[in-house]
Amino acid sequence: MGPEQDLLLHFWWPLAATPLAIALMIGKDPPRRWAGRLLGLAIFAAVILQPNPLSTSLEGWTLHIFLSILGPTLLAGMGLLVTLFSGPIPVAPLPRGLRPVGLVMILASVVWFMFMLFESRPFLDDLENQWWLHLVTSLLTISVIVSGFAAAFAYVMGDERLRESAIMTGLSLTAFGLLIYLLAEGTAADDPVFWRSASWGVLGDLAGLLVGGFSALGLFIMLVWLGEKNQPIPGPVEPLSEEERARVTEILERHVSEEVSE
Repeated sequence: MGPEQDLLLHFWWPLAATPLAIALMIGKDPPRRWAGRLLGLAIFAAVILQPNPLSTSLEGWTLHIFLSILGPTLLAGMGLLVTLFSGPIPVAPLPRGLRPVGLVMILASVVWFMFMLFESRPFLDDLENQWWLHLVTSLLTISVIVSGFAAAFAYVMGDERLRESAIMTGLSLTAFGLLIYLLAEGTAADDPVFWRSASWGVLGDLAGLLVGGFSALGLFIMLVWLGEKNQPIPGPVEPLSEEERARVTEILERHVSEEVSE
């Protein structure tokens, strides 16, 4: 098997099949979940059993950069999950005492990423990963844009969401300041000229983000429209019984008291 076939089997096929595996694993039907798990195991095996060194191809370098940031990414995701679901949400909340743990996990992931940025850039076979600068500049630029839009959305659409808007504004300004610092001063491993050169590649990422985002939004709207169109007209809803009214009142009173106590 030649190098092109190896890349097709051990890189491009797993990359294309990963969204399908995730979609199957989060489904409600148990057979689909098992199919997603088996597909995920097949993807993992295909990536691990790659016969060629990662440093021999651009796809290998891409896989290496994603494996390098897998640790802080998973730590940040778990921290966000714990922080969100330990808050005042009505669906499957976690204990309130876990929220500080989630915040610590998020802070640890940020410290981990900053250490990689300034002290331990990813290396492979004694060579610097050539995608690192591009990844960092794209990540910071997208963080500035997404956090800025989120801050504006929370302020305009939310009710008494000034704190959330201020947090998102702070994240946007922090990412912008770090990006400007890298373009002006660089790091110990990379001169500012390399950071400025890598920043031009962000334009392609932003274009892909816009095209992919609008395409996904359009597909989502179309699927919802088709689903609603094919649904039968719902029948009349029975009024709440006295027991249901008492239960709803109890839940509302409990959540209101928790909000007031905070």
